[in-house]
Amino acid sequence: PYMAQILTDYGGAVSSEHGDGRSRGWLNEQFFGPELMGLYREVKQAFEPYNLLNPDNVVNSPPVDMNLRYQEAFKPIQLHEHLDFSSDQGFMRAVEMCNGAGICRKPGGGTMCPSFMVTREEEHTTRGRANALRAAMTGRLPTDELTSPRMFEVMDLCVECKACKAECPSSVDMAKIKFEFLAHYYEKHPVPLRSKMFAEIARTSRLASGPLAPLVNAMLGNGWVRKGLEKFVGISRQRTLPEFAREPFTQWFAKRQRKSLNTSKVTDNVVLFNDTINTYNTPSVAIAATEVLEAAGFEVTLPGHFCCGRPMISKGLLEKAREAARETVEKLYPYAEKGIPIIGLEPSCLLTFRDEYLYLLPGDPRPAKIAAHAVLFEEFVASKMATGAWRVELEPVAENILLHGHCHQKALVGTGPSKQVLGLTGAAVTEVDSGCCGMAGSFGYEAEHYEVSLKMGERQLLPAVREADGMVVAAGVSCRAQIAHGTGKRALHPAEVLHKALKRQAGA
Repeated sequence: PYMAQILTDYGGAVSSEHGDGRSRGWLNEQFFGPELMGLYREVKQAFEPYNLLNPDNVVNSPPVDMNLRYQEAFKPIQLHEHLDFSSDQGFMRAVEMCNGAGICRKPGGGTMCPSFMVTREEEHTTRGRANALRAAMTGRLPTDELTSPRMFEVMDLCVECKACKAECPSSVDMAKIKFEFLAHYYEKHPVPLRSKMFAEIARTSRLASGPLAPLVNAMLGNGWVRKGLEKFVGISRQRTLPEFAREPFTQWFAKRQRKSLNTSKVTDNVVLFNDTINTYNTPSVAIAATEVLEAAGFEVTLPGHFCCGRPMISKGLLEKAREAARETVEKLYPYAEKGIPIIGLEPSCLLTFRDEYLYLLPGDPRPAKIAAHAVLFEEFVASKMATGAWRVELEPVAENILLHGHCHQKALVGTGPSKQVLGLTGAAVTEVDSGCCGMAGSFGYEAEHYEVSLKMGERQLLPAVREADGMVVAAGVSCRAQIAHGTGKRALHPAEVLHKALKRQAGA
């Protein structure tokens, strides 16, 4: 009764929901008066004498200018930035975008943060990585710690999924931050052979595919070779490496006889951006996309590029990535300038044009133009459906389809177009809330990451695939590799699903 009378007399109550804690707790005594605040302190002392729960948040709040991150001695080190952070006012400000909310500590649901979901370690969150970098850049840790092996460990399990860019309330782009970190790290430490090999996968694939493919595939399947790769390079022997194609997609494209299931004349031109994997390892995906697009009445052109630079970006080899990006821009810009759609099959490659190129090549207006015309295969089909320009009818190929979205696709585009396009086949499309598949490009092939990679897959994706009754679909080549490795099932690219429907329609 005494408490109720006082609250009635003063007409107020403490409400942390509205910022009476750290934000405005220092004003409470002026607001509630010394008598009521004295009562609050007595209640706090009676029920919580050890001051463990929210200490000094309400009844003994410090002045607003105490315990600030920015003190008089706050002088962050100045870095030569390899990427353009002008939109964030610099690399330090990009790191400072993390306000400590801890949304990256989700145990499940969504994609952020894949490594924390399986390790439950703070340093494997976006927040943990941001705090570590901040500490090294502001003097809380020795400056040398910024490029230390220990800092590398903190950043190592970031799989560059970009989920934090989409799911974090502050849009902390840890993938971009990691690219910059790796560039500085490799200025102080040798670049591992494995990183160089993965970065140059386009060059290796060109040499290993074609006539040499049977020999190379046999070597890579040899147990002794695999042991050697694990011991000396760090590529897990437990993984099945992608085979190289005897006939790369570019060879098939050059010598094919164009076949169209659409009897109408060609209505428009499109560029098919044939990424490295779908050219030299899984050409069936690029072939399927070509024949589907041609069946819909589109003239397909290849850009003739070498490599988009995505593998180099992911390994922090940014100068090499810049060279690759410039070469790719030279090839793609004439098409973008004419308004011709640039269609990609692999989300991580195509979406590089809409994300990394914009800060990898600052000052060059061409990447923005290319980004405006770069679309995923599913986005392109969905856009044509919306305008009534998609004139190919597809017959059912499965009653049920289980869809797993690629991380970059979910972060930058969403899976709506994929579900819409797959629905053309008449199947019931269900998307699994799987987060990251765990493969993440080369991450799952790296020996020290093999176990955590599988744990990421086993959290949601692989169990769902095992129980799936129908087709399993994933646009990302890494996702399909993880599914095959973890379940023995073959996942299809959306273009392959539409192609199957075309073949049935044609009676093939």
